[in-house]
Amino acid sequence: MKLISKIVIIGSVIICLLSCANQKNVEEEFSFILAADWRYTAMEKYDSPMYFRGALEVIEKVGKGAFMISPGDVEPVDISHKMISTILGDDYPWYPVMGNHELEIPSSIDYLREINNDGTLLPNVVNKGPVGSEETTYSFDYGNAHFVVLNQYYDGSSDVGTDGDIVDALYEWLKTDLENTEKTHIFVAGHEPIVSIPDMQNGRHRHIGDSLDQYPRNAFRFHQLLLKHNVTAYLHGHTHSTSYSNINGLWQIDCGHTRGTESEYPEKILSEINERWAKVDNEESQLDIIINDRYNEDSYEIKKVMFYMNLTDGISYKILPDEKGLELFIDFYKKAKLLGNNTSDYFQTYYDNWSVNRSTFMKFKVFEDYITVDIYRNTNDDPAQYSIVKTIQL
Repeated sequence: MKLISKIVIIGSVIICLLSCANQKNVEEEFSFILAADWRYTAMEKYDSPMYFRGALEVIEKVGKGAFMISPGDVEPVDISHKMISTILGDDYPWYPVMGNHELEIPSSIDYLREINNDGTLLPNVVNKGPVGSEETTYSFDYGNAHFVVLNQYYDGSSDVGTDGDIVDALYEWLKTDLENTEKTHIFVAGHEPIVSIPDMQNGRHRHIGDSLDQYPRNAFRFHQLLLKHNVTAYLHGHTHSTSYSNINGLWQIDCGHTRGTESEYPEKILSEINERWAKVDNEESQLDIIINDRYNEDSYEIKKVMFYMNLTDGISYKILPDEKGLELFIDFYKKAKLLGNNTSDYFQTYYDNWSVNRSTFMKFKVFEDYITVDIYRNTNDDPAQYSIVKTIQL
């Protein structure tokens, strides 16, 4: 009887110890957010749950984690930072990455340098970048993980000198950095993918052959370096297509875009004009004013819709004159209005030519010996609503 009691006691102690160990693993977990490519949707005219703000509000609800990494195209960077601070807190660490669109805005380049002045201003930085990119390339540690932020537009002397590459100087800096970390998990973040992967849900495929793979030798040695040092995952944006893939042993995670509504689409535009017109009792004299105002709010995006509706005679929305765009927009609305509830065939042309990618953010949960990634996406019907569509383990 005494022997049985001893066995029970010993067994209870073992179970208790195992339970405490498991509890410790849970307590040691930390999480972070990956989100990028919302571009101009942090600006005042887009300050709505339909756009980037909506994603931030959901992030605040599901848990913002210890910090956010944003792999590029978040310009204007200062305005984006202000919105993040407003919703997630002034003390919430944000690590933005240089993207190709930041290169187009000098003030965004300056801000990226300023928030990491001298390469040491951002929290937990352990290595500042190579000469010429001291502030826009760096690494930092958090918990049991090491993070590297790469400026792929660094050419060896200037941090705005290439069109996306891992040049010799950047490669050598990264090699040294990885050789000197002893952290369990390693993440490397840059704007462009090693190779573009289609969106996980609609298959849309962009930036084929003009990402890092446009310089195949450099892209290959970069890939091999990450493998050699057991990098957990390479994190990026650029394509607006959400994906997760294992490329010959290396996880590549594309966080898509976080702009809420990626682009305008026919039903949305038609609905907005009709709603505004209804507010003035469908006064005919007000309709032209409403159409003009809506066009001027975002002529670029509306011209894009006209282009994918095959209404521009093949002229790209990027070069279509505003006057012509407005003319086509008026004709588009008149035809849609005449069709009433039978616009589906008319609008289908847009969807035959263009797939709108759902907005995405990811929440990484870092444990002692593994990582989980919750992929949140919204719906085109309600851009402000996000849910987990997939959880993967790295």
